[in-house]
Amino acid sequence: MRPLSSTAAFCALFWPVPAPLVPLVGFALGVAFAWAARDDIAGGAGGRLAAPSLAVVLLFALLVFVPACGYFLIFEPAWAYLYAVEGARRFSALNLMTLSLALASVPGGFLAAAPHARAQRALEVARLAIAPTALGLVLLLTGLPRLSVKATYAQFHGDFGTEPLAGSSLGWAVLWAALVTSAAALYAAAVLRRLGRRG
Repeated sequence: MRPLSSTAAFCALFWPVPAPLVPLVGFALGVAFAWAARDDIAGGAGGRLAAPSLAVVLLFALLVFVPACGYFLIFEPAWAYLYAVEGARRFSALNLMTLSLALASVPGGFLAAAPHARAQRALEVARLAIAPTALGLVLLLTGLPRLSVKATYAQFHGDFGTEPLAGSSLGWAVLWAALVTSAAALYAAAVLRRLGRRG
């Protein structure tokens, strides 16, 4: 179904932004994946939750979403935290928490939406995705002035040595990561749909 693929790609485009968006985007992606896997989920007997579908979602979270989020947390932490956090020790603790949320959020959204997807309740599935997506948009728009700048924490707050995100090495990394993650999300959604058809 085309709308689902668009939803997965739309959610994936949000991920290379601030760390607070990581669990929101991950959860919304998981919900979109549950809808893509609805036929496979519906074929699960009793309490069995379509192990192949869940495996695809877990692989996406582990091999695509977490590394993509981790890149910016490790190499551009000041930007990833909207220039609100300073200090390597704080980054270490926050990165561990953010990456744990990244790993848990995608399957979490999938599992939360699975009962509704199994019953083919599109409206209920959409409702689960609306809240994190809306909150993510608010955070994104609020943080846009900070996200449009490449700098260190000291440069940003001292108002020196900053450069626009567009055309910078960080800007190219954001663009590349968004494209790769969106392509991976679309591929995962297609695989999930095929699993349902096979069953």
